[in-house]
Amino acid sequence: MNMEQLEAFIFVALTGSFSKTADLLYLSQPTVSMRIKALETSMGCKLFQRTGHTISLTKEGDLFLPYAKNIMNTLQEGQQAIQRSQGDVEGELTISTVFVSAFYILPDLVEQFQQLYPKIKLTILTGHSHQVLDMVLNHEVSFGIARAVNHPQINRIQLMSDDMVLAIYPEHSFAYRHQVSIEEVARERLILFNRGSLDWKLINNAFSHFQLQNNVVMEADNIEVVKRMVKQRLGIAFLPRFAISKDLSDGKLKEVDVLNLPQINRNFELIYLKDTPVNGIMRTFIDFLMQNKALQ
Repeated sequence: MNMEQLEAFIFVALTGSFSKTADLLYLSQPTVSMRIKALETSMGCKLFQRTGHTISLTKEGDLFLPYAKNIMNTLQEGQQAIQRSQGDVEGELTISTVFVSAFYILPDLVEQFQQLYPKIKLTILTGHSHQVLDMVLNHEVSFGIARAVNHPQINRIQLMSDDMVLAIYPEHSFAYRHQVSIEEVARERLILFNRGSLDWKLINNAFSHFQLQNNVVMEADNIEVVKRMVKQRLGIAFLPRFAISKDLSDGKLKEVDVLNLPQINRNFELIYLKDTPVNGIMRTFIDFLMQNKALQ
């Protein structure tokens, strides 16, 4: 028994055809037949049976198939482990992500990842959290990066937290205060980002709880637009801290705590299908994210 024989066996089992297997493996059909016959000889039993033009697994073949897959998966994982240690992994990986992550988190991570694994091609698709979830469920992507999603078919790995904070321009009257009341915020010109999101509903509920009418003067569905408007002193806004971290460090924006406003924290999570075997490039990507998280 050898790996070439196992590979031929698995492909014939999946395709139900010696000729299709030959095409997929770039072999001649007689070569595929010889490999299957050699495997059957070493196993001491028939693995396939022919019924007319149909090829199907025997009882023994059906019993052996999951073990053959495990052997091949283990071999591939071993090869990938060696490649990872040598920085020589290659292939393709498609992920979907929410816009905030795509704009403000992924660029640095992708740069680091491609420095470590230059032969892995990444394809990144963007959308809202529910769209990211749908792409994962529909097998359109291997992974998704989303916030606050839950589904019985997916696994979730927490990557990093994301707080909503009140962003103000440096010349604002709040700039030299550590905290302000929610009543004071209600009197300010608010620029609204992402109406209908869970973030905004929580903020709006806080205003409603204190029977306050907030003064929304502008709405936008793009964080960069909102940030620009705040910098232009047209108002203040609640924004994800990740989206303004560079502006905060550069002094272009400031954040201020709001009393009586609950902390709004929704984690970024890596999501993938529960029935997906995590090996090869997928394992490489998860390991990279976990190592990066540990260094934060």
